[in-house]
Amino acid sequence: MLRLCHRFCLLSSVICFLLFAACTRHETPVEAGNRTQTLHQNIGAEPQDLDPAMMQTNSHFQVLMALYEGLTGYDPQTLAPVPGVAERWEISDDGLIYTFQLRANARWSNGDPVTAQDFVFSAQRTLTASLGSPYPFYFFVVRGAEDFLGGKLTDFSQVGIRAVDDRTLRIELHQPAPYLPFLLGGFAWYPVHRATVEKTGPWSHPYTGWTKPGLIVTNGPFLLAEWRAGEGMVVKKNPRYWDAARVRLREIDFHVIENIDTEERAFRSGQLHLTEYVPGNKLKGYHDHEPAVLKAVPFFMTYFYGFNTTRPPFNDGRVRQAFSLALDRAQLVASQPFRGLRPATAYVPPDVDGYTYDGPGQLRFDPVEARRLLAASGYPDGKGFPAIDITFATNNRHQEIAEVMQQMWRQNLGVRLNLANKEGRVFQEERVHMAYDLARAGWVGDYLDAHAFLSVYVANGGQNNTGFANPEYDRLVRESLNEPDRAKRHAIYRQTEAILLRELPILPLFHDGSPHLVSPALHGYYPNLLNYHPYQGMWLESH
Repeated sequence: MLRLCHRFCLLSSVICFLLFAACTRHETPVEAGNRTQTLHQNIGAEPQDLDPAMMQTNSHFQVLMALYEGLTGYDPQTLAPVPGVAERWEISDDGLIYTFQLRANARWSNGDPVTAQDFVFSAQRTLTASLGSPYPFYFFVVRGAEDFLGGKLTDFSQVGIRAVDDRTLRIELHQPAPYLPFLLGGFAWYPVHRATVEKTGPWSHPYTGWTKPGLIVTNGPFLLAEWRAGEGMVVKKNPRYWDAARVRLREIDFHVIENIDTEERAFRSGQLHLTEYVPGNKLKGYHDHEPAVLKAVPFFMTYFYGFNTTRPPFNDGRVRQAFSLALDRAQLVASQPFRGLRPATAYVPPDVDGYTYDGPGQLRFDPVEARRLLAASGYPDGKGFPAIDITFATNNRHQEIAEVMQQMWRQNLGVRLNLANKEGRVFQEERVHMAYDLARAGWVGDYLDAHAFLSVYVANGGQNNTGFANPEYDRLVRESLNEPDRAKRHAIYRQTEAILLRELPILPLFHDGSPHLVSPALHGYYPNLLNYHPYQGMWLESH
């Protein structure tokens, strides 16, 4: 009897334990992250590489901000330039010479000191044509930089970037650029570790594999610990970072979730602290019922499509104009749940440092003129128009917008276009190599000036994936850099943008907002016009 009772008690204990275990809720990644200071953030598509000179999309800048640091950084609220690797700098009276003093305790993650020579090497690498970086134009304010890229200069010592000594860097400009300290905090100016780059191949060649975990050496607040293909990356706090004492996050898990509905479910189920997007059909619900987690602010960004102007039918400017005039941008914006969108009447977002385009060629809806232009180009009522693709990366929002445009063009022009939904990496590859007809694009200014937008479409510009080239346009872009008077510079911008709107290599649709879902546990995150969020001041704390 005693043995039977013992067995019964033991069985009862096991049952109670199993019932307790079944009723106990498992800790979500967000809850665990709040406890361990591990941030879970989605970045959408997977980066092709973590080389700052080869970055392709704005969301991947967040990963680079964790791994690298430039001469300057950004105030997380105002975006004002703040000291980074450079602890201070001086500017000559004529605004042409900047002298930066680097921190004595700035270190690479392998312990090497970060030196002025590192910045000289990194600039030379980006300006070397064989690398194929999309971002040499960020250096064009520097004396001799554009000539070196174009081969007019072959000795990089003649370019205005010079290491005076290990801790002193001098940058000489060919015209004043008051925005330079802001520009120096961006990814294009990040330093890379030369010995690491050279381990896997010539430094002048792209994608040689030096950015893989176990190889990459960086100088930012975090280190690359893992990169799981198709899943994401893990970065861990860098103990050698000069300001490590201020970094409270211990780890960031960058998730790769391209489907925004899946991303939103991951947020709701406690898998993410921070999303890259918000599904359009969920915005109103969050706005009405959970406003604390919805961060939606204006964004210094234009959402557009790029035409491949090098092949029919979009090598004909009349066809490009017809496609633009056939779009009712106000109706397109009204179809989107997010109310922060502004229909585009030009390319540059309005009221940027007081600049708004108000000249000829402003974008409008005129289906009668659109049909006339299409007929004049040989396609009356759309007859004979070739089968072409509207190409976009996997994203519900992009597809919804493409479907609206597809319907407008069918109704107003009589053309039938195919929707081509591509995986993010494939889409970027095809866009860079211009293997498309009409491809979704967008541009976020890297500094708050119209030049940040207009300079993109100079001939052979690293992000000019349309085939557009206009010598007068290029001349005006250069001239604007040499004009210190703000009003006169804006007048040059208007001439420049008038050419772009006349030739129309791109199809501006609207100026975007920036909606994200943000866990209330994330502190030190501040919405801003450029969606730049330094991690040094972030921490997790649940209430």
